[in-house]
Amino acid sequence: MTKKKFSIIKTAFVISILLLTQSTYGQEPEKPATLELDLATALTIAHDNNPTIKIAELEIERVDYSKREALGNLLPSLSASGQYTNNIMKSVMFMPESFSAMMGGQKYMEIGYKNSYTATVSAALPLVNFSLWEQIKGKQNEIDIIIEKSRASKLDMTKQVKDAYFAVLLAKNSLNVLERSINNAKETLKTTKTSYEQGVVSEYDYIRAQVQVNNLNPTYISAKNGLDLAILQLKMILSLPTEQEIVLKENLEDFSEKVTEINLNENTAENNSDLRQIDLNIVSLQNSLRLVNSQHLPSLSAFGQYSYLTQAEDYKFADYNWVGSAAIGLQLNIPIFNGRTVVNKAKQIKISLQELQLQKEYLKEGIDLQIQAAINNMKAAKEQLEANKDAIKQAERGYEIAKVRYQTGAGTILELNDSELSMTQANLTYQQSLYDYLIAQTNLEKVLGKE
Repeated sequence: MTKKKFSIIKTAFVISILLLTQSTYGQEPEKPATLELDLATALTIAHDNNPTIKIAELEIERVDYSKREALGNLLPSLSASGQYTNNIMKSVMFMPESFSAMMGGQKYMEIGYKNSYTATVSAALPLVNFSLWEQIKGKQNEIDIIIEKSRASKLDMTKQVKDAYFAVLLAKNSLNVLERSINNAKETLKTTKTSYEQGVVSEYDYIRAQVQVNNLNPTYISAKNGLDLAILQLKMILSLPTEQEIVLKENLEDFSEKVTEINLNENTAENNSDLRQIDLNIVSLQNSLRLVNSQHLPSLSAFGQYSYLTQAEDYKFADYNWVGSAAIGLQLNIPIFNGRTVVNKAKQIKISLQELQLQKEYLKEGIDLQIQAAINNMKAAKEQLEANKDAIKQAERGYEIAKVRYQTGAGTILELNDSELSMTQANLTYQQSLYDYLIAQTNLEKVLGKE
C-alpha cells in the first residue's frame, strides 16, 4: 500500500470518528414516557414508594424472629463441654489423729492425679415459667403495634395523595373555566371591533371589550402557575422525577357521585388509628404488668447431666480408665424478697396505665370533634353544590340573553361583561364546592380509619 493511499484511509477514519462523536454528544437524553394517572394508580405508586411502610414490613419480620427466639426458650437446651486440668499442686485431704498415727504421723494426703479430663453433656427444660410465657404474649402485641403504625402511615399517605390529586383537578378545571371566559371575551372583542369599525357601536364599547380581555390575562396566568405548582407537589408526594410528564385521566366531576347522603351511624371512631394505637399500648402495658408480677411466682425446670472423666499421672491415653456418671433432677426457684423492686416497678406501670387511659379519653373527644367538623363541612359543601348547579344554569342563560341583546343593540357591553363574569364565577364556585366536599370527605375517611 502506498503512503498516499494509507494517508487517505487514515483521514477518512478520523473524520468518521469525529462525526460519530458529534452525533453522540448532540443527542439529547430520552425523556421518560408520559405517565397516565388516575386516583387508584396514584395511590398504588405512593404506597409502593412509601419508605415508612417498607420499614414497618422489615420491623414486623424482626419482631417475628424475636417471638421465635422467645418460643425457643420453651424448648430443651442441650450443651456439651470438655475440660483438661493440670494439677500442679494436687488437692489434699486432712486425716484424723488416730488415722494419722497409723500412717506414721502424716496428717494429710494428696488426692487425685496430675492430669484430669472431663467431658460433660447437660440438658435443661423449663416446666413452669410464668415470666417466659408473658414475654411470648408481649411479642405478638409488638407485632400488632407495628402493623397498626404501618396502617396509620398508609392512611396518612392516602390523604396526602388525595389532597394533592384533587388540588390538581381543581386547578385544571379552574384553568379550563378561565380559558372559556377568555375565549368568550376575545370573541366579544372581535365582534365589537367589527361593529366599531362599521360605526355600529361606540369607541367606549370597544375599549371596554379590550379591557375585559386584558383583565382576564393575569388571572389566567396565575391559574396556569397554580396548576404547574399543584402538579409538582403531586409528583413530589408520589416520588416521581420532576421531568416526568403526567396526564390525569379523570376530572373533578368524575367524583361527583361521591357526593351522597351522610349516614351518621357509620361515622364511628372505633377504627381510628390513633385510638387503636393507644389501645394496643394499653394492652402492652398490661402485658408488662403481668410480666413484672410474674416475678413473684416460682419457676420449675428439669435438668440432666452426664459426665465422662478420668485422671492419670502420664499421657498414655490408651491406658486411661474412663468413668461415666449421670444425674437428673428438678430445680425449683421461689423468690422471697428482692428489696420491693418488683412492687415499685409494678406501681410505675399502673400509673402509666392511668395516664394512657386519660390520654385516650381526651383523644376520643378530639376525634369526635374532628368527625363532626368534617361532617359539617361536607354538608355545607353539598348544599353549596346544589345551589351552584342552579346558579350555573341561570348564569349561562343570562349570558346567552345578554349576548343576543348586545348583538342586536338592545343591551350594553357592561351587561354582557357582567353576565360573563357571573357565569365564570358560578363555574369556579361550583368547582371549589366540589373540591371542598371531596377534601372534607378525605379528612373524614382518615379520622375514621377507612382504607
